Amino acid sequence: MNPEPTLSGVEVTLFGPLAASVLRLLDQRYDNVTAVSAPSAGTVVTIADIDQAGERAVLNLLWDTGHQVRSVRRQSQ
Repeated sequence: MNPEPTLSGVEVTLFGPLAASVLRLLDQRYDNVTAVSAPSAGTVVTIADIDQAGERAVLNLLWDTGHQVRSVRRQSQ
């Protein structure tokens, strides 16, 4: 018997901007996606409800599309 995956939030900080096409894809795949950019601080992408496999998929997508990840922070609920 497999337990249900635990959902939590994740905050990924990038060096530089997030490509609009990647943001659209994240919006299609996940609920409650926000991206906030600051010229000198990069971009913070927040996804409210995501499991560990989803977090890994997001990181792979970002890396595969040439984004540089500065930090990843898990938000407990």
